[in-house]
Amino acid sequence: MIPSFVGIDYGSKTSGNTVICYHDGQVIYFYDADKKDADLFIFNWIAGRQSVLNESTSDVGPINTIFLDAPLSLPAVYQARAGFFNYHYRQCDVALKAMSPLFLGGLTARAMELKQRLKEKANVETYEVYPKAIAQRLFPAEYHKKLSIAEMERLCGILTENFPVLRFDKYPQNQHQFDALLAWISGYRFMNQQHSVFGEAQEGLIIV
Repeated sequence: MIPSFVGIDYGSKTSGNTVICYHDGQVIYFYDADKKDADLFIFNWIAGRQSVLNESTSDVGPINTIFLDAPLSLPAVYQARAGFFNYHYRQCDVALKAMSPLFLGGLTARAMELKQRLKEKANVETYEVYPKAIAQRLFPAEYHKKLSIAEMERLCGILTENFPVLRFDKYPQNQHQFDALLAWISGYRFMNQQHSVFGEAQEGLIIV
């Protein structure tokens, strides 16, 4: 069986802006969280999908990895690690000009807790990604945070040229779905050893 994975655009807990992007071996699908509890939605979706795939005869295996657009660690200075002095940013944040995990506050704490729960309860590994970084590599002049549906469809065309495995049941309908797709692309690059890594292992890494 081929191991499967998901990309997730991670939003505030009850905003409804969290989206899971999943490729079932045929096409890409998007699953939007409701406005109740995004973390419970992710955990239940992963657990449910694992159960279905465990019983399936498909070539796609159970989900064992997620690629999450959220900080999964704090600056190492808070662990009193030698050689780290920045109280606001990790080295990966500085390299990619990403937001401080401290600025994101509760979202960072939730992401770290979710990672631990998925590992303990579902044997799923979680890696941090940054959709903006992969977008800046693939279409630096065209990506922004208020993409229209027409712009997203055009950018999906560029993605399918670069990643022929991509097939869509339906193109992204909003920015959160598109960013979840970019998180999935970072995961695909990682799974196929095409990725780049930013940061220090002792502190936190971002997969691009």
